[in-house]
Amino acid sequence: MKKILFIILSLTFLTACERKIDEFASNANGINFSKFVAVGNSMTAGFADAALYRSGQQNSIPNIMATQFQTVGGGEFRQPLIGTEDGVGVNVIPGGVYCTSKLALKIIPDVDCQGTPLGTSSLKPSFVLTNPDQNMLKQQLLAAPSVPGPYNNMGISGLTLLAAFMPGYAAYNPYYGRFASTASSSVIGEAAAQQPTFFMLWLGDNDALSSALNGTDIQITPADTFAKYYPMAVVALQQSGNNPKGVIATIPDITSLPFFTTISKQLPYNGVTLNAEQASGLNILYTMYGHSDIVWHEGQNPFVYVKSNGKWAQMQDGDLFLLTVPTDSIKCKGMGIADQSAQPFPKPYPIPGKFILDKTEQTNIQTAIAQYNFIIKGVATSQNLALADMNAYLKTLSSGLIFDGIKFSTTFVTGGLFSTDGVHLNPRGNAIAANYFIQAINSHYGCQIPQANITEYKGLVFP
Repeated sequence: MKKILFIILSLTFLTACERKIDEFASNANGINFSKFVAVGNSMTAGFADAALYRSGQQNSIPNIMATQFQTVGGGEFRQPLIGTEDGVGVNVIPGGVYCTSKLALKIIPDVDCQGTPLGTSSLKPSFVLTNPDQNMLKQQLLAAPSVPGPYNNMGISGLTLLAAFMPGYAAYNPYYGRFASTASSSVIGEAAAQQPTFFMLWLGDNDALSSALNGTDIQITPADTFAKYYPMAVVALQQSGNNPKGVIATIPDITSLPFFTTISKQLPYNGVTLNAEQASGLNILYTMYGHSDIVWHEGQNPFVYVKSNGKWAQMQDGDLFLLTVPTDSIKCKGMGIADQSAQPFPKPYPIPGKFILDKTEQTNIQTAIAQYNFIIKGVATSQNLALADMNAYLKTLSSGLIFDGIKFSTTFVTGGLFSTDGVHLNPRGNAIAANYFIQAINSHYGCQIPQANITEYKGLVFP
């Protein structure tokens, strides 16, 4: 996943009123937390700001949980830390590994390409290549962790449910490759081999969301496949030797994430305003290029984009712009309408499909997520495991909450929960998510594990 995923946080204390951290004597109620192992994807790994970096991993959800578990007998929690704070993002490409540094916020000029004042929207994420040397970035990514394994945090960026069972997955995922115990290891097998006394499993985000980050729905894991392998993952951990207890989590709805909602709140799908002459000219132009089905009229018109099947279409109410869409190209270069600078004549200029998630794609992804969550809840019941319903929690954030005097919401940048990639949480968001896992554990097993103090964790750092 560019991973996503996904996903994510939510807050059971999400109410309009302020809530306080639980205050009580710590008590494990007979649950053994001495060997805690977490299995998941980028959310579990501590991925943030579109990259892996040391402090992000140190503030991962399971590491925060492990810190709280130490109050009830929890043991050491080892993570395969990256040796840089610059951040290493990863895309596996044919012939090698392409690496980029993490995202950071920057203040762009006070006006946009049309001369319109930007105000608070002048804060935007951008890649900061503190080290543009690809070979050096690759070395940083592939370098073995300084702390020896085995590693309690088996969160792997890009991990899907099926990939978790794949022997030799290290050859396909360079992050896992740097700390896999053997070349033939599988993630689930390696986690089970540690014989955890307590486990966390948060898988499934990438099975539905990986392709959504590129504006498609073509890589969704079938529900029957998910139904077959998800129980197998749980049973593999349960039968690892110590009769462990555990907590599993549902998958958040993508429409709750800033990556999919931020731009659509600012830029209407029908933001093309035309007079009669302009509409007529565009109809002639699109007909010349074989797209007479695209019809323009006087007044408000939808932008044109390329669907995942390669066909052109006009956007509909409810289609989503992704956070990565180049808004200046829309405003000043005619993207979504026509490229007036093309020579010798203007030509149609649809928005590439990788920047749009249309309603059909959303429905397909949301259907898959609903099916996955039904399966996850069923496994929690049948295997008597704690369930952290992260999907339900995240939805409650739409109205915001105040916790320990700090206001939180799903709003990008100012909401206080998400990192600059709009998908993964910042350290403070991770602490809140960790608290929801702890709440689920306390409720199901009758434990009294204190929650993390979120004021001890940083939010998004403004430039």
